[in-house]
Amino acid sequence: MMLVLLLAVATEAATAQPMQKAATLPSPDADKAAAIASVHAALAGISARDKRAVLAQMRPVGTATAVMEKADGTVTIRNADWNAYAGSDPGPERYEERMPDPKVEIEGAMATVSGRYTFSIDGKLGHCGFQRFDLVRDEGRWKIQNVTWSVRTWGCES
Repeated sequence: MMLVLLLAVATEAATAQPMQKAATLPSPDADKAAAIASVHAALAGISARDKRAVLAQMRPVGTATAVMEKADGTVTIRNADWNAYAGSDPGPERYEERMPDPKVEIEGAMATVSGRYTFSIDGKLGHCGFQRFDLVRDEGRWKIQNVTWSVRTWGCES
């Protein structure tokens, strides 16, 4: 009986076909850099009040959720569509949103980019918090599917 099993396995191994190669994916470092680049491009668009630049980094349908925390512990949660998230009308104030040390996790065609951020208006720190971007690989590039961030005006480091 054992000889029959060994012969069957040997015959199957001899006729087995090689596996097809999967589509070539970017190197892990290049993939992480591309995910971060998509997020930084969206943040640059927000800073420039350039709605088109922001929307170019987004999938057509997604969610933007702000969790606003006050020093007294009260929390307000707001959801917005991409148009509302993408920016305000141009104005004289200079916005700057920075995420200095993003962390990236990638699993196949999905990624998260998260980290602390600061938002300044005319060089003065307006608020800070933590933000998380959910991205998906869409037609070969990373696009933002969802973003969630906290908003605090206290305890911020510039």
